[in-house]
Amino acid sequence: MKSRSQIVFYINEKRYAVGGDQALMNLSDFLRYEQCLPGTKVVCAEGDCGACTILKGSVHKLKKGRFKFQAVNSCILPLFRLDGSQIITVEGLKNKTELHPVQTALVEKFGSQCGYCTPGFVCAMAGLVEDSVIDGKVITEKRTKNYLTGNLCRCTGYDPIIKAALSIDLEKTELLRDRYHDPKKMKDLKSNLAIPIEVKTQKFAVHLPTTLKQALKIKDLNPKVRIVAGATDLGVALNKGRLTYEHVMSLQNVTELAKVKKTKDFLIIPCQTTLAEFQKSLEVFSSESEKMMNLFASPQIKNSGTLVGNVVNASPISDTIPFLMAADALVEIQSSKKKRLLPIDEFFLGYKKLNLKENEIVTAIHLPKLKGHHYTKLYKVSLRKDLDISAVTMAARLKISARRVLEARVVFGGVGPTVMRIKAIEKEWVGKNLSPELIYSASDSIEKFISPLSDVRGTKEYRLQVCKNLFKKLGDEL
Repeated sequence: MKSRSQIVFYINEKRYAVGGDQALMNLSDFLRYEQCLPGTKVVCAEGDCGACTILKGSVHKLKKGRFKFQAVNSCILPLFRLDGSQIITVEGLKNKTELHPVQTALVEKFGSQCGYCTPGFVCAMAGLVEDSVIDGKVITEKRTKNYLTGNLCRCTGYDPIIKAALSIDLEKTELLRDRYHDPKKMKDLKSNLAIPIEVKTQKFAVHLPTTLKQALKIKDLNPKVRIVAGATDLGVALNKGRLTYEHVMSLQNVTELAKVKKTKDFLIIPCQTTLAEFQKSLEVFSSESEKMMNLFASPQIKNSGTLVGNVVNASPISDTIPFLMAADALVEIQSSKKKRLLPIDEFFLGYKKLNLKENEIVTAIHLPKLKGHHYTKLYKVSLRKDLDISAVTMAARLKISARRVLEARVVFGGVGPTVMRIKAIEKEWVGKNLSPELIYSASDSIEKFISPLSDVRGTKEYRLQVCKNLFKKLGDEL
C-alpha cells in the first residue's frame, strides 16, 4: 500500500511537511528553535501552566466546513499529532499590522507584567472569542474563568486579565476561522489524510494508519507498538526523560474511530473522542458527570486528551474511571481476529496492568443508558479545587424503587493499586430500604475493604477518614 513519510500541517500562513527526527519533536520546541517563533513560551513542560498555549484546528473536526480552533498545550504535543492541522501561534493572531482584539484588550487593561504567561493567555482568550461568536454566547466572568483555568499568572493577578476579556466587542471581531479559511489548503490537507504515514529512522518508527484494519495489522506485526492518543500524559513523561518513543502509532486519521455514537442502549465513545467532546456529550446524558468534568482538567488538556487514553492509562486516581465503573461501562477491545466487550471493572488487573492482549487495541467505551430511577453522586477530594490530581475519588450509583435499593455501585479511587468497586457494601445495600443509617454503616466498615498508601497527597489515615466522610456526605445528600 502506498504511504507517505511526512506529516503535513500549517502554522499561521506557512505549510510544513515534516519527517525524520522532527516527527517526534514537541511543537513548542519546533516553534522556538526551528522556526524562530519564540512568542510561545515554555515554563513547566507538563501542560499545567498554559504559557505554551496555541490554537489548533483539524480537518477531522471542521464546523460548517471551517476550522474549529481550540486551545492546546504545545509543550506536550508531538509533531506527528499535527497531521491535517492548522496551527495559530500568538504571532499569527494579528492581521498584518493590526493586533487581534484580545491583544489590544490586554494592552489597554494592563493585563501583563513580566509577560511570560501572556502569549498563552492571549491564545486561550482568542479561543474564547471564537467559541462565543460561533455559539452566539456573550463573554461573562464565569465563562472567562472557565476558559482560563489552564493558564497561570504569577505577577499580574487575574483581575485585569478578566477585565480585558469582558471588554472585547464581539461584533467587531474577525474570526480566525474565516481569516485562515482557504479551499486550496483544505483540499491539500484532506488529500494527504487519505494516505497512511510511516516515518522510520534509525531510532524510531511512527505509524498513522487511515483505517482500523490497517491499525490492527500494524499491531499484529509489532505487538510492542505504543499507541499515542492525546499524549497529555506520555508527553510529560517524555519531557521529563522517563520515556522514549521507539515505535508509536496514532489513530488520529482513522475516521471510523472519531465520532460519538448513540444507540438505543448505549452512548459509544470511540478512542479518538477527546475529553472535551466527551464532556459535551454528557450534557444531555448525566449532569453529575458533566459537572465532574469541569474539575477534571484544563480546557487545553481536555481538547487534546481522550477518554479511552485516560482509561488505558489505568491510574488508580483517575477521575473518569470511578464514574465509568459505577455506570457499568464496557470496554470495547479489538484484534484483527475478533472484537470483545469487557465490563470495565474486569479491565484492571493490578497497578497499570490491563486485561489486554499484545495484539489488541481498545477502540471505544460503551456507556449504558440506565433505565429507572438512578441516583449518581461523584466526589473528588484534592488539595486544590481545580486542576489537581485527586487524593481520593468516589462514585456511587443507586437504583431505587419505592425507597428500596435495587442496584448499588460503590467505587473508590486513590485507595489501592486500581480504582476499586466495594462489592461487599454493594451487596449489603441491595434489597434494603434507603436510609441515612444504611449508608452511614458503610462508613464504619470501609477500612475492612481498602488499604490506601501514604504519599505526598495524603497519608493512609487521611484517606481512610476522607472515605468515611464521603459516605456520610452521600447519606446526607441522598
